[in-house]
Amino acid sequence: MPNQREIAALLGITQPTVSLALRGDRRISADLRQRVRETAERLGYHPNAYVNVLMSHIGSGRKLSDKGIVALLIDARSQEDWYKVDAYPVFHEGVIHRSIELGFHVENFFLRAPNMTVAKLERILHARGIQGIILAPPYRGNRALNLHWERYAAVGVGFGWEPQELDRVVFDQLQNFTTACTELVRLGYRRIGTSLNKMFIDGNCCGTKWSIGYLACRKRFFRECRIPIFAGLKPPGENGKPTFADFLERSEHLFQKWYEKWRPDVLLTLAGFEGEWLKAMGLRIPEDVGLACLTQPIHSGYARVDEQGTVVGATALELVAAKIARNEYGPPVHPKLTMIEGRWVDGITVQKKAMTGEFALGNR
Repeated sequence: MPNQREIAALLGITQPTVSLALRGDRRISADLRQRVRETAERLGYHPNAYVNVLMSHIGSGRKLSDKGIVALLIDARSQEDWYKVDAYPVFHEGVIHRSIELGFHVENFFLRAPNMTVAKLERILHARGIQGIILAPPYRGNRALNLHWERYAAVGVGFGWEPQELDRVVFDQLQNFTTACTELVRLGYRRIGTSLNKMFIDGNCCGTKWSIGYLACRKRFFRECRIPIFAGLKPPGENGKPTFADFLERSEHLFQKWYEKWRPDVLLTLAGFEGEWLKAMGLRIPEDVGLACLTQPIHSGYARVDEQGTVVGATALELVAAKIARNEYGPPVHPKLTMIEGRWVDGITVQKKAMTGEFALGNR
């Protein structure tokens, strides 16, 4: 089998130069990188992933017993701040568990931490020889980070961080919405109402697919059962007005008017906080109205779609590890999307209802 020394001899360059060129190192000219790749192809050379990782450790000066480091970039101030959304610890658990299995160490970097800048982050990553990056949820504006992406094997999670154009792992929100609707119909519900935050419909989270799932499923309902989506209000920014308390109060008022007009027999929502609004209206769950969640609910026992956050986290780590082993750094020419489908979980907030007349998804 041909090796790098043979490639170097044919091209009149050194073996280390061949190694750098095959890894896409920008210190080697684009023309020479191309000639090295073409020569390697012609000779039938294939890099050995294990040797590549081993040499990377040696070149960085780390002990061979040291684990490779993957940076988890999080658009939050701290882990406490990040963990306020129940879905994120679940995702994090998946990343950590899989990293241990594959022999990697994960370090968290909070982009909104005091004194953290992109330039400072870049210096830290370079100094520690970190080659792998996972862009974690949440997304908060899909802002570009302007890192030297050619240095990293990077993967995004979710539909945010879009300016980076990386391979990404996503929650299959469209299919998850369909799954929830199918299960609610199976239980006998026929007036399915949907409550989504306004930012997930026309705000800065344009990649999210719940509202598309709503539109797709709505076409399959009886005409008299097509309840308009409750979009609520867009929450204030970090220093915005009105305050968050004002936002909740105004949203609750609008929700009550929407509910009284359309009278859904079940509500499909994100995390289920609308349950408190329903109780304030004197409604019993699930006797008077059912409630189901599309994401991690605020209370255990809620009927919901389990988004398989641990699988999403594990998959992101696997993709980064595979890129490092293959020496694939920088944004891909053809970004790939890996979609993880959720699973329905029955809960105490829904019940089996008596069917009144023919109704099933697919009938009109």
